[in-house]
Amino acid sequence: MSPGYLKIIYSGSFTNAQFIAGVLQKKKIQCIIKDDFQNSMMAGWVNPGSENSVQVMVAKEDLTEALKAIKNSRKKP
Repeated sequence: MSPGYLKIIYSGSFTNAQFIAGVLQKKKIQCIIKDDFQNSMMAGWVNPGSENSVQVMVAKEDLTEALKAIKNSRKKP
């Protein structure tokens, strides 16, 4: 996947991002988790307000299928 073809399907907390990534992986949909908080900590500084700025991204051609998988996962008890 190249960055120019990625679409953000979620932006928020790390916990929710991990859940969404798990749903996508079960459906064999590749995704990328971008975590600015962890990235800045590894660099030696913390970007203020970045602790809830995790993004889940998928390829543009997988967008519809990914959104459908996430929506269906919320319906299950």
